Amino acid sequence: MRKFKITAVMFAAVLPLAACGGTSSTATTVAAGCTPVVSGVETATKGKLTMAVAEYPPYVSMKGGALSGVDGEVLKRVAKDLCLEPDAKTSSFTAIIESVKNGSVDLTAGNWYINEERGQQFAVSKPVYLDKMALLTSSGADTIDGVSGGTVGTPQGYLWVGDLQKTLGTDKVKLYATEDAVYQDVKSGRAGAGVMTYGAALQLVKSNNDNKLKVAELKPDERIQASVGAAQTAVLVNKDKATLRDAVNQIVEKMREDGSLKKALEDNGLPGTAADVKAAAGS
Repeated sequence: MRKFKITAVMFAAVLPLAACGGTSSTATTVAAGCTPVVSGVETATKGKLTMAVAEYPPYVSMKGGALSGVDGEVLKRVAKDLCLEPDAKTSSFTAIIESVKNGSVDLTAGNWYINEERGQQFAVSKPVYLDKMALLTSSGADTIDGVSGGTVGTPQGYLWVGDLQKTLGTDKVKLYATEDAVYQDVKSGRAGAGVMTYGAALQLVKSNNDNKLKVAELKPDERIQASVGAAQTAVLVNKDKATLRDAVNQIVEKMREDGSLKKALEDNGLPGTAADVKAAAGS
């Protein structure tokens, strides 16, 4: 996912999106007699798990007023297992970061990559699943050299932007506000290729019923450090809520063990193997 640049390499989507107060989830009644898997978890609002999320399928979405996407399933499971009513609102990426930092919401999820700076700002969960870079082209190219002849589009704020500019030249890399804007220019031929996350590229092709553009996992290239190995994603929790973060870790591990995390990935068009973060760490 985009790496919000609070200081240097974190995701910095400078997007003209609405601040907090977007689509809200419908209330889910907590079952009578529910026993939380972890006791003593404190949240911003008693009895609720408050969440700020972006509209970012296939990772997370609030279309129809209900959480969906792979991260949406994780958030719903966390709320259920902690016997809390899920209270999610869509927001801009900037507002999400600020609301989790200041504690007005408890947490966020949605393909947030783990990095050192993020660990200083939040109580970051253990890795949830893996994510990789992708190329969106008409040719099916899967290397940077394979798209070096034309303009390459990518959303602003990703960790790989600087490396792309150094490798291809600043004049060859066009920055966009959203993945969809990249897609539209690649589709129209105004850009020769798009660079984004694998899941985002798949979602765009699927949602537009596009049988012309192809999505390829970018082959590792030492010049583009984000392409070397798979990035690890996490749930970002308010820094003062370490107990909640620890509960998230326990619940995510249960999802990994019972297969529901793999199913959530596959149901959203992502590879189920992305749930195997331990195997990736040992490779």
